[in-house]
Amino acid sequence: MLNNPVRSAARVLDLLEHLARREAGVSLTETAASLALPKSSTLMLLRTLVSRGYATRDEADRYALNPIFRTHGFGWGGQQHARLVALAKPVMEALCETVGETVLIGVAEGNSVRCLAKVVSQQILRYDFDISVRTPFYCTAMGRVLTAFAPPDQGEAMLRSTRRVKQTPSTVTDLDALRAIVSRVRAEGIAIVEEEWVLGGTGVAVPVFDSTGAVAATLDIGCVTTRFHTKSEALAAELRAAGRRLTAALSAPAAS
Repeated sequence: MLNNPVRSAARVLDLLEHLARREAGVSLTETAASLALPKSSTLMLLRTLVSRGYATRDEADRYALNPIFRTHGFGWGGQQHARLVALAKPVMEALCETVGETVLIGVAEGNSVRCLAKVVSQQILRYDFDISVRTPFYCTAMGRVLTAFAPPDQGEAMLRSTRRVKQTPSTVTDLDALRAIVSRVRAEGIAIVEEEWVLGGTGVAVPVFDSTGAVAATLDIGCVTTRFHTKSEALAAELRAAGRRLTAALSAPAAS
């Protein structure tokens, strides 16, 4: 066994603890002085934490622990999706501002979709959603994306995981029809579900992949159906671009 800590690992932990104690953020100079490290080494460590979503850097070049980790922990224990949410939040906020609609991110968990976070539109008439509610795979845009990009045997099990009931008059429940829809989602890389989960609401979702190429999550725009029809192509284009940005962030190597 090693009697002494590995220096590089100890420095990273020292830096995380340093940021955790300073909620308002700190400069590079302050951090290097406090930890008695060369500024060049400190800068590389800070850049790595920012690139991996553990820290943030503001316009004044001050660094802070990502607030997600103050509320949800570091994701090494109970909250395994903390880093995903940390990286997703700025992408979601930018997308919401661009399209003016509610943005959500979800993952497959058990036999349903778990929504991890949302950024709600500021429009008076808007789509909102209680993220504590689990949603089915078969009749939601997020669920169909997660099903489409899961391994084939797993995707089939996801479609069969719950009793398929009509949530609205438009809900598709036939298994063969759903298989065809999921196949089309896989080919097109996007799912659009119009008033199958809730009347008046349309969901549009794309996959987000991790560094191995496996689907890690799904990014979704929730929109009032009447407004969706006026800008469907623009919404889809912006959502695809946001999905690519989040995939790139999840797959990015540590900064050097």
